[in-house]
This record gives sequence, C-alpha cells and structure tokens, in this order.
Amino acid sequence: MESRMDREEKLKNLSMFWDGDFDFKIPSAGSPRNALCIFNKNLENIVYNFMVTLEHNPTSLPQTATILKGQSVSGISIDDMLQVKRYGDGARALMNMLADGSFALNEETACALHNHVAKEEALTWGKFRDRLVTIINVNEYIPPDSRLLSGIAAKGFSFLANRVKSPQERAIAAFLFMSRTQFFHDANKRTASLMLNGVLMSEGIYPVTILNHNSEEFHTRLADFYNSGDASDMMRFFEKSTGVLYS
Repeated sequence: MESRMDREEKLKNLSMFWDGDFDFKIPSAGSPRNALCIFNKNLENIVYNFMVTLEHNPTSLPQTATILKGQSVSGISIDDMLQVKRYGDGARALMNMLADGSFALNEETACALHNHVAKEEALTWGKFRDRLVTIINVNEYIPPDSRLLSGIAAKGFSFLANRVKSPQERAIAAFLFMSRTQFFHDANKRTASLMLNGVLMSEGIYPVTILNHNSEEFHTRLADFYNSGDASDMMRFFEKSTGVLYS
C-alpha cells in the first residue's frame, strides 16, 4: 500500500491520488519504433473503440476504417464522422511526434494534439480553456480556475514524469489527471487518451484502447473518480479492462 506521505504528495501535485500496487498487463513491444508500428497497424480498431467508449460515437468499425481513409459513409451524421476523422488526425499527429522524438508529457504536446482532435468543435482548440467549466453528471467537483491551468499542468506533468516510475501507471495517471482537470473546453478525454498512448509508446510499450463493451463501467467509475479524486478504482479498471488486441 502507498504510504500516507505518497498519497499527500499525489494530492499536492495532481489533486488526485490512488492507493495500491497494480499489475497492468500491457506488454513491452521491444522499442518505441515497434510500438509505433503496432499503433499504426491497428489504428482503425483503436480509434473505433475509443470513440465508442469515450464519446458514445455510433460509427461502426468498418465505417471508422472508411472515414480514416478520407471517405464519407452513409447513415452517420456529419458531426459523428468529423469526430472520428479528427481523432484520426490527432492519432497521426501523435505518430509524427513519436517518430521525430518531439513527444513529451507537457502542455505544448497536449495542446498540439487537441488542435487536431477538437478543431472547429470545441469553443477553442489548441490551447487551454479560458473560463470555468463543469462536468455533466458530476455534482461534487468543479474543475480548477482557467487562470491556474498552466501551473497545474507544469507541476502535474513533472510529478508524473519524475516520480511515477511505472510507465503503465504513469500513462494511466496522465489520462486521469488530464480528464479530471479539464484543461480544454471539450475533447478532454480524447486528448488525454492520445497522451496515454504517447507515454506508453515512447517507453516501447504496446498502445491500448478501452474496449467498447466496458463503456458503461468506465463512465460509472470515472464519474465517481471525478467527484472524489480517488483514482484507485479507475486504476483497477485499467488493470483488468485495458484492451491490447493487436498483432
């Protein structure tokens, strides 16, 4: 179990904490290059599952594949198609960052990814939000004042990079930290999911997704985490439910 000091240090730097030791069954790919190849090969599956789980996007796997090729599909709204396309654009931007070594756990990277994912959808994109926000169906927690976000990001990302030794735990904690802080007006979870995989792949670890059949449990546990700041149950969710399906 984590010591009381460890919990207080997490609260101080991330405004969240988690207790326990976790065995994340996310294997090594051997190198960042191998991990990137796996991500690229399985992009359609990764995007499909994330979009269904994170956004309840109704696009099917074959339709997702068609959209990622730059083509339109029938029976899907323009907004849903654009959501998939933009996430694909963000994923490709992430791959470019990993390929040229520019990916880092910081505000600049997060904003660069958000610039693709939320383009012309969020109130602003490619930069942190400029006003207060609330989270739907979350009544006991209000995200921090927008004027504090750059400082929160710098402190939180530095803590994750330097104090959380397990890359798998660091990646998941980054996703939860970004999602709960709500750095952006919209597309927070989508941007955070790209950062999650960026952390994993930069360490030569397989990319992951959240399988769509786990969507209901994911959102229930996430709402509880938002309200309490206790990420232990979300860590346990990722421990047993993270999808690694790729060849």
